[in-house]
Parts: sequence; C-alpha cells; structure tokens
Amino acid sequence: MKIGIISLGGKSSKALAEACKEFFDSVDELDLKQFKVHLTDDGIGINYNGKDFDEYDCLYIRGSYKYALLQRAIAKALFKKVYMPIEPKSFSLAHDKFLTLLELQHAGVAIPKTYYASNTDLAKKILEEVNYPIIMKVQEGTHGKGVMIADSLKSARTILDILEEFKKPYLIQEFVKTKETSDIRAIVAGNKVIAAYKRVAKEGEIRTNIHSGGKRKPYQLNKSEEKLAVKSAKAIGAELCGIDIFHSDRPSVIEVNLSPSVYRIGNVAKTNVLREIAKYLYLSTVKFKEKKQEKIKKKISKIKKSEEESKLNAHESYKENEEKIEKKKSNKKISKSKSVQKKASSLQQYLD
Repeated sequence: MKIGIISLGGKSSKALAEACKEFFDSVDELDLKQFKVHLTDDGIGINYNGKDFDEYDCLYIRGSYKYALLQRAIAKALFKKVYMPIEPKSFSLAHDKFLTLLELQHAGVAIPKTYYASNTDLAKKILEEVNYPIIMKVQEGTHGKGVMIADSLKSARTILDILEEFKKPYLIQEFVKTKETSDIRAIVAGNKVIAAYKRVAKEGEIRTNIHSGGKRKPYQLNKSEEKLAVKSAKAIGAELCGIDIFHSDRPSVIEVNLSPSVYRIGNVAKTNVLREIAKYLYLSTVKFKEKKQEKIKKKISKIKKSEEESKLNAHESYKENEEKIEKKKSNKKISKSKSVQKKASSLQQYLD
C-alpha cells in the first residue's frame, strides 16, 4: 500500500515517514506548498509539482495554520476516495482557537470561560468586566505566540496595545490555575490515547510550549482526562491529533493540534509514538479499503440482482403476452366455431 505524508517537511513529519516504511510498501513525503487546487463544474482538481496528483491508499495532512484553507481543499477533494485521518472541516476548526472552543462546547467538552472580541473597542469593554488575572490571545498561531497574561486592567490595556498589531480578533480567557504551571498533551489515535506527557513552563513563564522554553515530563492520564481527550478529537473530526488539557482540579481543553510534535518524545511518552501512529494509519487504511471493497461488492451484487429481476420480469411479460395471444386465438376459434354452428343450425331450420 502507498501512503503520502503532506507537510512542510518538519522533523516530526520526516520521522513519521520513516516509521511508516515498516508498514507501507511505498512512502512519499509531499511538500504542502507544491499543491495547486482548481475548481470546475465537474469537481475539484489537484495538481502537485505541476502534474496531476498520484493515487494513494492513505494521505496524512500536517502543517501550519497558515495553510488551513489549502489543507481543507485537498482533503475535500480526496476525502472518502482514500483513507484520511482528518476530516476536511477539521482544518478550519482546529486552526482557529475560537472555532475549536465553539465546537468543543457544542459537544459538551469542558473548556475555560472565553470572550470573543472582534475589535479593540469591544475588547476594552470586556476588560472592565472580567476578573483578573486573565489570558489574552489571538485566534490563530502556534508555539504560544500571541498568548499573554494580564494580572490587572492596567496590564491588560498595555497587552491590548501589543495585540492590536496582529490586526486580528481577540480572545479573552479566564486564567486557570494549574499544577506546576503545566498542561497535558495527549496524542489521540482513534478511540484511545496512545501517548501523553506533561509540559511544564520555565520559571517566570505561563506558556508551556516547548518553543517557549517549556519542558516535557512523563505523565499518566487518568480515565477522566483520557475520555476528555478522545471526546475532543471526535468533536473536531480528527482521528489523529494532539489535545492540550489544563493540568488542574477541573481538567478542561485548551486547544487541538492537528500537527502535534512527535519527534523524540518516546522518552517522556513511554512508548514508541511514531510506530504507534504509523501502525494506526496502516490498520485504518486496510479497514478503509476493505469497507470500500465491500461497498463495491454490494453495488455489483445489487446491479446483478436488478438485471436478473429485469430478465425475469421480461420473461414473465413475454410469457404473459404469449398466453394472451394464445387465448385470443382460442377465443377467435371458439367464436368462429360458434358462428359456423349457428349458420348450420339456421340452414337446418330452413330445410326443415
């Protein structure tokens, strides 16, 4: 079987491609930036490096929020034709922090109290109503960029001036006190969590992201946290993803990551995460192909049954017509015989 890993060529994607070689016959690393999508009345066309896109058994799309629309377009064109662990809508939902929270809230997933401010004037009004400290962030972004803490109205106004440079809507969120200033990253694959670890912020920092100086530490999820992670992934429509959870007395979901870092996390995750993901992709592809073949078989069987019924109906119709013709001929003979008998009777009466 053939898998294509569409990404920006990061270390995690390359390591995952290498792990997939144990299971798949062919593994291609595909550059997300080399894809072109075009729409016509006949459907969606995909080109890669100026050529028609090859056929694959499995496609796994990773990459930055900056390419969310392209990722969704590629997924929309190929979803259900090949196995893909992430639904098209997921790229729009998961790459937007507020849309993520909206979807999670709708699914009954615990989330932190969050305000959405579409402009600076509205944000200023919200800042006067909330309890401090608060978290202020923009809708999009990775590695903790654009995320700040304000412990007073004065500091919040200063942060607002900084965030205004992004020219994006604002998210104003309650500050959730966590243990060790940490959160939990759970890697979900289907109906279970295949790995989890804790991310602890460096001293004087609230952001736990590794790119912001955070450190990974081993962590064992409890049942409640695992259930929360799997439920969140399902709500977003992603079979494979990372779920970030506040490490607090009331666990709630911070965000969903469709391209979680899986490079060299085996030490803290206590499992070969890359192999687990590769295996999941392989087994899911096999299952997808089997279902597809089953559907084809059922369709062929339905067509054959329909053809047989049509032949039977045609035969019965022909037989019925033949019987009608024979009956008509018989009736004509009877009618002719009666007519001859009548004439003979009339002639007899005349002779008598």
